[in-house]
Amino acid sequence: MQVAYELIAAIFPIFAAILVGAALKRYLITGADIWAGIDRLTYYLLLPSLLIVEIYRADFSSGNAGTAVTVTLFATLGLSAVLLLLRPVITRNTPLFTSIFQGSVRYNSYVLLAVADAFYGSAGLALAIVFIAVMVIATNMLGVVVLSAFSGGKSNLKRILGGIVKNPIILAAGAGAVLNISDIHVPVPIENTAALFKTAALPLSLLSVGAGLRFVLDKQALGAIALATTIKLAVLPVITGVCLYLAGIDGMVLAMGVLYAGMPCAGNAYILARQLNGDPDAMASIITLETLLSAFSVAVIAGVLSIN
Repeated sequence: MQVAYELIAAIFPIFAAILVGAALKRYLITGADIWAGIDRLTYYLLLPSLLIVEIYRADFSSGNAGTAVTVTLFATLGLSAVLLLLRPVITRNTPLFTSIFQGSVRYNSYVLLAVADAFYGSAGLALAIVFIAVMVIATNMLGVVVLSAFSGGKSNLKRILGGIVKNPIILAAGAGAVLNISDIHVPVPIENTAALFKTAALPLSLLSVGAGLRFVLDKQALGAIALATTIKLAVLPVITGVCLYLAGIDGMVLAMGVLYAGMPCAGNAYILARQLNGDPDAMASIITLETLLSAFSVAVIAGVLSIN
């Protein structure tokens, strides 16, 4: 009973904040421009501040995070290959398939960081950032390539690929890594300023996740929505966990890999589907359902792996 209570205490604030964000967008702060501004503030300042500070302060001298991320990457690539091979069986509607694909392999960095912080504090944040730094490139590239191949959405391809390379998350992770491994000493006033900004990153990012949810179910694609959600929240975490275990990974590192795999699809998958001629309606439904159900999947993962 005590373990269950501790799990609820850790997970509840994360998903409560997401639901508060959804309620604020619907009833109180309804202006799209306001939320767009919050998104930009979080994306370009607050979240990079968090990444730089946590990586700069982290101790990576021990552990097997690199191996875990590599194994997790190959698990995701393996699932991607299976989905592509089974595409004719899954659906002949290619735009819909691209939404199933994105919903099965992409993840929400904001939720992952919040979960990592809730379960493991600064050590978890630093480890989650290592996963994010690699997987944000891989999963974005997979989404772009599949959308371009199956939906003919090539008009914005160069700009989108350029945006991935210039992603503030990637740049901030790189900057933090350079500071961590070098002899550069960041002056305390500057470090404290960045640390001040980082404290607002997780609350605002979770509110933004909630505000971005679209509570309209695409009834024409119920099977596809259910399939993508099942793969993302159940199948991929199991595959990733087994692969990590066989690779000799255990403890917090294994748990973080499985938690990463069980994160809901990123909200910007909807934007990508719209830009590259995918199925944005199905994508929006997948994102919303996965985000809501991930509260339960994270609890199950935490219970199975005895995280508390």
